[in-house]
Amino acid sequence: MNRYDQEQTYCRMLGHYLPFRYCRTVKEQLPCHKIKDCWFERLPIETFLEAHYAPAELARALAAPAPKMSTLLTLIEQAK
Repeated sequence: MNRYDQEQTYCRMLGHYLPFRYCRTVKEQLPCHKIKDCWFERLPIETFLEAHYAPAELARALAAPAPKMSTLLTLIEQAK
Protein backbone atom coordinates (compact mmCIF):
# COMPACT_ATOMS: atom_id res chain seq x y z
CA MET A 1 0.00 0.00 0.00
CA ASN A 2 3.00 2.29 -0.07
CA ARG A 3 2.69 3.41 -3.69
CA TYR A 4 0.80 6.62 -2.86
CA ASP A 5 1.75 7.07 0.80
CA GLN A 6 3.92 10.15 0.28
CA GLU A 7 1.36 11.99 -1.87
CA GLN A 8 -0.17 14.91 0.02
CA THR A 9 -3.44 16.78 -0.14
CA TYR A 10 -5.15 19.43 1.92
CA CYS A 11 -7.47 18.10 4.64
CA ARG A 12 -10.53 20.30 4.96
CA MET A 13 -11.43 18.71 8.30
CA LEU A 14 -8.06 19.32 9.97
CA GLY A 15 -7.03 22.40 8.03
CA HIS A 16 -3.59 21.38 6.77
CA TYR A 17 -1.80 19.08 4.34
CA LEU A 18 -1.60 15.37 5.12
CA PRO A 19 0.00 12.39 3.39
CA PHE A 20 -2.18 9.68 1.87
CA ARG A 21 -0.81 7.23 4.42
CA TYR A 22 -2.56 9.13 7.20
CA CYS A 23 -5.84 9.25 5.29
CA ARG A 24 -5.88 5.52 4.64
CA THR A 25 -5.05 4.50 8.23
CA VAL A 26 -6.66 7.15 10.46
CA LYS A 27 -9.51 5.00 11.84
CA GLU A 28 -8.03 1.84 13.36
CA GLN A 29 -6.03 1.21 10.17
CA LEU A 30 -9.07 2.01 8.02
CA PRO A 31 -9.53 5.03 5.77
CA CYS A 32 -11.08 8.34 6.72
CA HIS A 33 -14.74 8.62 5.74
CA LYS A 34 -13.82 11.58 3.47
CA ILE A 35 -10.99 9.81 1.60
CA LYS A 36 -12.92 9.65 -1.67
CA ASP A 37 -13.78 13.36 -1.54
CA CYS A 38 -10.21 14.41 -0.88
CA TRP A 39 -8.34 12.12 -3.25
CA PHE A 40 -10.58 11.50 -6.28
CA GLU A 41 -8.75 14.09 -8.40
CA ARG A 42 -5.26 12.86 -7.57
CA LEU A 43 -5.48 9.06 -7.33
CA PRO A 44 -7.59 6.22 -8.69
CA ILE A 45 -9.13 6.09 -5.22
CA GLU A 46 -12.07 3.79 -5.96
CA THR A 47 -9.74 1.20 -7.47
CA PHE A 48 -7.30 1.53 -4.58
CA LEU A 49 -9.99 1.09 -1.92
CA GLU A 50 -11.56 -1.91 -3.65
CA ALA A 51 -8.15 -3.58 -4.01
CA HIS A 52 -7.02 -3.04 -0.41
CA TYR A 53 -10.11 -3.30 1.77
CA ALA A 54 -12.94 -5.78 2.15
CA PRO A 55 -16.46 -4.50 1.46
CA ALA A 56 -17.34 -4.74 5.17
CA GLU A 57 -14.26 -2.69 6.09
CA LEU A 58 -15.15 -0.02 3.55
CA ALA A 59 -18.75 0.12 4.74
CA ARG A 60 -17.56 0.67 8.31
CA ALA A 61 -14.85 3.17 7.38
CA LEU A 62 -16.84 5.26 4.92
CA ALA A 63 -19.98 5.56 7.02
CA ALA A 64 -20.63 9.13 8.06
CA PRO A 65 -19.75 9.78 11.70
CA ALA A 66 -22.51 10.42 14.22
CA PRO A 67 -23.48 14.08 14.54
CA LYS A 68 -21.52 15.86 17.28
CA MET A 69 -24.67 16.76 19.19
CA SER A 70 -25.74 13.12 19.27
CA THR A 71 -22.32 12.06 20.51
CA LEU A 72 -22.36 14.78 23.16
CA LEU A 73 -25.80 13.72 24.41
CA THR A 74 -24.67 10.10 24.60
CA LEU A 75 -21.62 11.07 26.64
CA ILE A 76 -23.77 13.13 29.01
CA GLU A 77 -26.15 10.21 29.52
CA GLN A 78 -23.25 7.85 30.20
CA ALA A 79 -21.82 10.25 32.78
CA LYS A 80 -25.07 10.35 34.79
